[in-house]
Amino acid sequence: MVSTRASAVKKKCLVTGGAGFLGKHLVDRLLASGKYDVVVFDIRDSGDPRVNTIVGDLRDPKQVEDALAGVEVVFHCATAAPAAANTANKTLMYDVNVKGTQNIIDGCVTQSVNTLVYTSSASVVFDGKDLINADESMPYAQKPIDYYTETKILGERLVLSSNKRSGLATVALRPSGIFGEHDPLLVPLTVANAKKGKMKYIIGSGKNLMDFTYVGNVAQAHLLAADALEKGTHAKCAGKAYFITNADPQPFWGFLGDFLEPLGYSRPSKKLPWQLIFAIAVIVQFIISLLKPFKEIPPSEFTPMRIRIAKANRQLDCSRAREDLGYIPEVSIKDALDRTVKHFSHLRNPDGGKEKPS
Repeated sequence: MVSTRASAVKKKCLVTGGAGFLGKHLVDRLLASGKYDVVVFDIRDSGDPRVNTIVGDLRDPKQVEDALAGVEVVFHCATAAPAAANTANKTLMYDVNVKGTQNIIDGCVTQSVNTLVYTSSASVVFDGKDLINADESMPYAQKPIDYYTETKILGERLVLSSNKRSGLATVALRPSGIFGEHDPLLVPLTVANAKKGKMKYIIGSGKNLMDFTYVGNVAQAHLLAADALEKGTHAKCAGKAYFITNADPQPFWGFLGDFLEPLGYSRPSKKLPWQLIFAIAVIVQFIISLLKPFKEIPPSEFTPMRIRIAKANRQLDCSRAREDLGYIPEVSIKDALDRTVKHFSHLRNPDGGKEKPS
């Protein structure tokens, strides 16, 4: 009888993108809290027998509305990230990240959902220039670093402007540089470049700092935000955005070396003047633009904006999240790196540090 009553008071929550990187960690955290009955909504099966998975598409308003029936809290993590073919697929990114987010909001209103926690991105304020202890008073980037970021700005605006719509309380979280177990981007792509001999170089001085965030801490922040929104649309955090970091900025190139080296790859060490590399990238981009009408050219990582990113400082102040949400990152950068390296041991260099010569 006790367990029946305990389960009866649990809140039903929906995690969009629950089969993905952050989604998996968030589901683990939600189940461990004992406070939620978890439903996953994703374009693919989560394969997690602990939860009810609804395979569906954010672009379909009816599927979204049906999935939200009986739900009290939504964690909207799903996104069309700028990876692989998605990089050039602006239609997909807009339809998922903007229209899909609108479908979530509309579905929440129709189904009387009262809490929406949206996963945004710290890049919404970054336009390639240095950020030093930037806080949430920073305006959105006038020139976003890519189209993905542009769609995240639009999605965040929709979510925050929907606070108080039919009793819906909303909040947006802006994690920076997410990494950890099951990471599909940062670690695998950096290792892949190391195998090609592309990670020996540092663009610029190598002193630029960036806020990275362990994925488990991002999941922690989502639960804290949902707790804070229990007060409804008048909660202190309602209608606001919050930077989420490990509050421990790392040298950008040094951080990459911190997981490359334990996996048997060389740390970036050879410095290249960023102005020269930037100029070359501009020329390459110009040539690609000339050839584009005549030849199908895959998206390149070697762009002027990518060069700016690699040499820029991106330090964010997440004190507002500490004050309003009670967010203090539970896992340190060091412990998070240890967990990440252990998880990706299968990517260890079999040649013991002898990468492909560049």
